[in-house]
Amino acid sequence: MSDADKSTVLSNEELDDLVASSDVGGRAPKNRNVALLIAGLALVWSLWQVWIASPIPYMLSWGVFSGKEARPIHLAFSLMLAFLAYPAFKNSPRGHVPVTDWILGILGIATTMYLVFFDTAIADRIMGSRLSDRPGNPNMTDILVACVGMVVLMEATRRALGPPLMIVAMVFLGYTFLGPYAPGILAWKGASFGAVADHQWLSSEGVFGIALGVSTGLVFLFVLFGALLDKAGAGNYFIKVAFSLMGHMKGGPAKAAVVASGMTGLISGSSIANVVTTGTFTIPMMKRVGFSSEKAGAVEVASSVNGQIMPPVMGAAAFLMVEYVDISYFEVVKHAFLPAIISYIALVYIVHLEAMKMNMQGLPRAGEVKPAKLALLSFGITLASILVLGGGIYYLSEIFHLLDSSLNKLVAILVLILLQVGVFKGAVAKAEEGTKAKILSKGALILCNMVIVSFGVFFAIDLVREVAGQALTPWIAAAAILVIYVFLISICAKHPDLVVDDPNAPVTALPDPGPTVMAGLHFILPVGVLIWCLMIERLSPELSAFWAVALMIFILLTQRYLFSMFRKETLSGRIRQGFDELIDGMIAGARNMIGIGIATAAAGVIVGTVSQTGVGLVLAELVEFLSQGQIMLILIFTAILSLILGMGLPTTANYIVVSSLLAPVIVSLGQQNGLIVPLIAVHLFVFYFGIMADVTPPVGLASFAAAAVSGGDPIRTGFVAFFYSLRTAILPFLFIFNTDLLLINVTPVQGAIVFVIATVAILLFTAGTQGYFVIKSRFWESALLIVIAFTLFRPGFWMDLISPPYAETDPVQIVEAVQKAPAGSELRLIVQGENDVGDELVFTAIMPIGDEATGQERLEAYGLELLVEDGSVLIDDAVFDSPAQAAGLDFDQKILTVLVPVSQPARELMYIPALLALAGIFLLQRRRRDAGAVSAATA
Repeated sequence: MSDADKSTVLSNEELDDLVASSDVGGRAPKNRNVALLIAGLALVWSLWQVWIASPIPYMLSWGVFSGKEARPIHLAFSLMLAFLAYPAFKNSPRGHVPVTDWILGILGIATTMYLVFFDTAIADRIMGSRLSDRPGNPNMTDILVACVGMVVLMEATRRALGPPLMIVAMVFLGYTFLGPYAPGILAWKGASFGAVADHQWLSSEGVFGIALGVSTGLVFLFVLFGALLDKAGAGNYFIKVAFSLMGHMKGGPAKAAVVASGMTGLISGSSIANVVTTGTFTIPMMKRVGFSSEKAGAVEVASSVNGQIMPPVMGAAAFLMVEYVDISYFEVVKHAFLPAIISYIALVYIVHLEAMKMNMQGLPRAGEVKPAKLALLSFGITLASILVLGGGIYYLSEIFHLLDSSLNKLVAILVLILLQVGVFKGAVAKAEEGTKAKILSKGALILCNMVIVSFGVFFAIDLVREVAGQALTPWIAAAAILVIYVFLISICAKHPDLVVDDPNAPVTALPDPGPTVMAGLHFILPVGVLIWCLMIERLSPELSAFWAVALMIFILLTQRYLFSMFRKETLSGRIRQGFDELIDGMIAGARNMIGIGIATAAAGVIVGTVSQTGVGLVLAELVEFLSQGQIMLILIFTAILSLILGMGLPTTANYIVVSSLLAPVIVSLGQQNGLIVPLIAVHLFVFYFGIMADVTPPVGLASFAAAAVSGGDPIRTGFVAFFYSLRTAILPFLFIFNTDLLLINVTPVQGAIVFVIATVAILLFTAGTQGYFVIKSRFWESALLIVIAFTLFRPGFWMDLISPPYAETDPVQIVEAVQKAPAGSELRLIVQGENDVGDELVFTAIMPIGDEATGQERLEAYGLELLVEDGSVLIDDAVFDSPAQAAGLDFDQKILTVLVPVSQPARELMYIPALLALAGIFLLQRRRRDAGAVSAATA
């Protein structure tokens, strides 16, 4: 490392301060009592959040808090801790809390708790009325409290999140008062102080709206779960596992950084904390194998920011989407999963290409490493063997009808596991060492048996439900989890603890993968419980997170004691050590939530303004005018707006603002362009570009954090990271036009095919943008690789040009067209009507065809009544709450054209020319590479 580098690399203490100032507050009071008060408040906040999420209050019928009560209490904790933890300015004292901060904190509590206390029976007896008795009619005290509360919230926003979000919120707030003086189409009648105070502070439309509700009920528990998991040692475990498995490959430390950040992203909602947590270890190692400071920082930034698109937490956005899109959490995770996975695979490939360009080598690995070809061969043979065994058992069982109960299915699973043990033990015992390496893959065995055991657990729980009943099943499951936990600890105790390495110490060899993986197996259990509750049991996200947090509390309290017991070490002080770690984790979780709680409250001001003023419709018209009704232009404008707002707003706040303003516009414009865009696709589009702002210069905070670790230039780091993140920028455009990527209306088999093709496509896109495939690409080769990638992503684009998928039919013949259409197909109706303000509008409506006998009956089932008049077809009625009404059809609209689906060659045929072109590029580049190798050898 050069002297210049050394002068810019921050120390560990400075890095901790960087994370503190952006995520948890940079003040560290020297007065012990004040420090204890801050820690105590954070601890009480965490305990209260766990309490309201648990089923215990409902069992006791005591201590139940409604959403109307919980949201102000949640914000009260956020505001008080914000003023105690975040200094007002850079030169403000950090060693003590000034009197003004105490006053602001107390005002924050008073103005939020006013909504709770003055809506109780006690307040009713004292004051003669309560808040809920005067909706929309606040008195002078209500208005005064709301005004003070808004000022306090804006100041807390400025401190915790910086001026941009505060300024945006104040601009929107000002617009509610200054509406009559706004120019042109932005003008509106304005609102009085009382109306704004009631809407923004006293109702659930503004500050205490959906966003703060999601922060209160969902986000806190997931952030707390991540903090407890990290405090237990899972963060270090993920990093060590990633390095042990991938550090020996070309550019290995960088690949390990991607995987470690992905695993950390599962439990973290902050890209900056992600960068510093994993980057402290990964960036120096990347530099050691040949990456420049900027490239090492950029890889870490790209992988850490991508952690926010990785389910289940997704930087808190997943929970907001549940409320805004009105679909289940399971559906949100299902739709977000594939793009996140292929984005990470592409990032690993980027690192591989960078390593190939510079002929980098990995770090030395403990133990013998299989060559890549042998590893793939053994993986394939092992996988095929297990599939053959499983398939044989399944078909034999089907012949004799043995799989008709959960018990028989569980027996079949056990038979399959025993057969594996017998077959592979026999093969290993008789085979020579070389043959053994060819046929046996530990990775394939672990992967397949994880799937098999998952099915086994599913059938076992079904069996327990049948035998023990619904009431006893949770208790039996809890006992089983306890037994599994103790068993896993007994395995982990046989291996040494994974100590946190000094990132600046020289690395002579990587840790051995086997012992490293085995040393933290028990960390997989709480993650497994969380995923099981969410995906299999389909419990609410709140309850799922509660059970995962409850298990983490138990693990933190007992793991040290159990490790010492199994290792026959002294047990003295182990319970106390675990208790201290639990308290630290609870405090860390609450402090991580300060910024999120305030961000969601401040974003509520913007959402409240949109709902009160109707400015969303005005902006929709403005954007529609600028885009001239073109869906591609509106998507580009939305992406730019997300990037600009994201430069100053936290990811969560940015997502709330842009999705509330523009998501409905994109859906509407898509419909006008004949493209039916699912709402979840639009929300994911907005979210992806919001997180891209953490990368984008000149403000990308994650890039600055990475540069602080690497000693590189932050702006150059940001540009390289943005270039690496192009694959994340292209994915949202692709899944808007090809919703298969979001696994919408696809079967499991189709989903697997989509995954394989999308992965190949994103790798080719990456190779094209990086200018390197087998060898350095020529310009035309890179361009062709991008075109091939586009073809694999969206083959229907080319096929629709060659053979249109729909034929136009005269709307007068709609009844005949509907009758001839096969059941299950879809017709498209091009309809002319008016929008909400009376302007002419042409849009596309989808009409699914049912299995009714006649065309008229199918139209009636759709909810459509038509009137044919002078050769025109008018809509006489769209039945209330019918599919026709949901598609936007209404009285007096005119059907211009009926598009009937016609037979079209399979769009997958476009893969053939794409793959032939790919083969041509591969052969050309391989020839150049071989010729270069021969020239180098003879030189």
